[in-house]
Amino acid sequence: MRKTSGMKVVSEISADPGIKGVIPIPIDGNHIAICKPESKGSLIYLRVKRFVKECLQVPLPNKQWNNKVSSPSTLPLQLGKYILHLSDLNITNSDEANLWSEQLAEDLYRELNIRQLDALILSGNIAKYSIPEEYQAAKQFLNNLRQDFSLETEKIIMVPGNRDFNRGQSKQAYKLIDREDHKGKLKEGHYIEETNNIIRVRDEDSYKQRFLNFSQFYQAITGQLYPQDYDKQGILYHLPDQNLLILGLNSAWQIDHYYESRVSINTYALSNALKQIRRNQYYDNCLKIAVWHHPIVSADKDRITDSAFLDRLAVAGFRLFLHGHIHEAKTSNYHYDRSQNGRKLDQICAGTFGAPIKELVTATPWQYNLLQFEPDKLTVRTRRRSQANGAWEADSIWRQGKGESSLDYYEIEL
Repeated sequence: MRKTSGMKVVSEISADPGIKGVIPIPIDGNHIAICKPESKGSLIYLRVKRFVKECLQVPLPNKQWNNKVSSPSTLPLQLGKYILHLSDLNITNSDEANLWSEQLAEDLYRELNIRQLDALILSGNIAKYSIPEEYQAAKQFLNNLRQDFSLETEKIIMVPGNRDFNRGQSKQAYKLIDREDHKGKLKEGHYIEETNNIIRVRDEDSYKQRFLNFSQFYQAITGQLYPQDYDKQGILYHLPDQNLLILGLNSAWQIDHYYESRVSINTYALSNALKQIRRNQYYDNCLKIAVWHHPIVSADKDRITDSAFLDRLAVAGFRLFLHGHIHEAKTSNYHYDRSQNGRKLDQICAGTFGAPIKELVTATPWQYNLLQFEPDKLTVRTRRRSQANGAWEADSIWRQGKGESSLDYYEIEL
């Protein structure tokens, strides 16, 4: 051993790699100075940290005199990171919260061998009528999951859907007046015409309060109020351990009790979020995912008709977008470039986790998605529940070709 800078380093003799003609050259330095990464946000640092953490999580076999180890079927999966994607819970009471969280936990723990969730994404319609009692039940549902799967609050991502605004508050925001008494120019979409002479004009401050119950629920879970200003509703969630950057957007920001299909992504909210990403170097190498509630493609009117914002997401380096609303698991892709390795976005749509039976799509059960991230691919596993009090199981809906059996998962190359 040779002493250098207060540290002992391996001599060139003992460090011989065994390659003929190659002689190691010792340097004056120490381990920390040589191996220290550029920053804790660098890709190599995050991957090494993840590798070490995964190694520490692997359970050691129990010592027994006959040298038998635990059955492999009882050990948790250790490949990749697991993100739970739920949509359209439509939760209404504590009974549902307890039953649904128990059914879900049993499926994740018993059937899928999941012991820890790295994140949870809720893509809208958490409540059914957006009243405090429903969000209290939703809080109970999330608390149960957090206890079962070591889920940290900062790794819970939520966006509102069309059921997460309060219709009563929406109605109160429109004030009934005679048309001739209104001062100034009427803005299209900001009033409701009752008759030729009577209109309802909305008060902007009161109108924004229709998402207040969701905002308070969001604060109870995350510690932060959900912004009432629409241009601030592009919220970034940085998960450095998973090397993920998730952008939550409100596709229901223009919806109310009267304009039920007025669905879009707020341009200013998106711009503000992309500006934050552009100005933060730690986000450069993250896998970027966008989340909102409504679909781009649907036979119904309540869809995002102006999809040009997808171009901006693709240019900014986003790779995936998640949503719900249509009560059926779907996938597709959006190509910004036509080249083989060009920029593109893959769509991941989750079915409904808890909508009433009458709102289920024909022959489609309750569903949820489990996302498994690995360095070069994402596996989306779809689960189904056909009976209210039944168990979750594999949902083999992804066709593989003529004469081939359908699978309960699909893969996306990253």
